[in-house]
Amino acid sequence: MKEDALTDTCGSDANPSEQLIREALSRITSSAIFAQSERLGRFLRFTVEKTLAGEASTLKEYLIGTQVYDRKPPYRPELDSIVRSEARRLRIKLREYYASAGKCDPVWIYYQPGSYVPRFQTQKPQPEHDAVTTSMLGQIFAQDLVKRALGVPPGSAAINVQIVFEGTVRVLFPGSAQATPSLDPAVHTASKRSCTRRVFSMPLRNAR
Repeated sequence: MKEDALTDTCGSDANPSEQLIREALSRITSSAIFAQSERLGRFLRFTVEKTLAGEASTLKEYLIGTQVYDRKPPYRPELDSIVRSEARRLRIKLREYYASAGKCDPVWIYYQPGSYVPRFQTQKPQPEHDAVTTSMLGQIFAQDLVKRALGVPPGSAAINVQIVFEGTVRVLFPGSAQATPSLDPAVHTASKRSCTRRVFSMPLRNAR
């Protein structure tokens, strides 16, 4: 990759190699999100290839309009906004891609508003055990909050605590006749929605 290829390596110890960037480009253009956007794929590929060739400084609206969108003289970018509009669409598509199929890609390609020069950022993968630890800590924190809210001391029995939409809580005490979790009458809820999901169990002394 030439010296004036513009890179952004926050979160990385080294610039992504040209090979990694090309692999990232290939994943993006072959993804379902870009499958129906041939022109955006051309825009992306053209600007990445120019940058890798050390020609990032040439990436102006007029060049992209003539080389990617086949605009012919007298092409006047100030009157024809095709490149600016497509650049906005490309940024949106890339955000969609990295929020879904590309969220684990080792290299991200993105554009700053007002620039047609791609930036390349290496992502550090999060170890699986870190994700599990974060989830467990969140669960413990939620248990503690519910205990304090209900005034429940720790004990040997368990109650099922569920999160309901709109920020309400349901509690099922052991020994209940219901085969599935139900709403305990002692717990008030501001929501009438019935859709719940079980999130954890916690100990309760003097279970009902």
